[in-house]
Amino acid sequence: MAKRAVLVAMAPDSTVADVVQMLANPVEYVRRILEKLERCRRIHGNAQVRIGVRGRVECPNYLIEYLRHDAKNGHTSVHQDAAYSGSTHRELAPRHIEETTNWSPEEMNITAVSALIGRLRNARE
Repeated sequence: MAKRAVLVAMAPDSTVADVVQMLANPVEYVRRILEKLERCRRIHGNAQVRIGVRGRVECPNYLIEYLRHDAKNGHTSVHQDAAYSGSTHRELAPRHIEETTNWSPEEMNITAVSALIGRLRNARE
């Protein structure tokens, strides 16, 4: 019989680092996010991740984004790459990205996620 997910309150401005202790499989979850971030970075030059704060805390969905700098006006804008299921790590339909109340306003860049997985792996040894 499938285990039913327990919804736990998550702060609306949570990051992956904030919920890592509540994740079902922290190393694998963060590794899969890092994989998606690396793909985005190769294509766009940078990458960051926001988590879904209205879902399951043991495997929250996540949104991969990248930044674009407009040299003419000096403005930097955020663009969404794709949203992913936290449990399967498969891409979600574009309509999920548009549900802005789902996503934390706080992000982690690829460097911070790399450091986080390093700390998680060292803690396991």
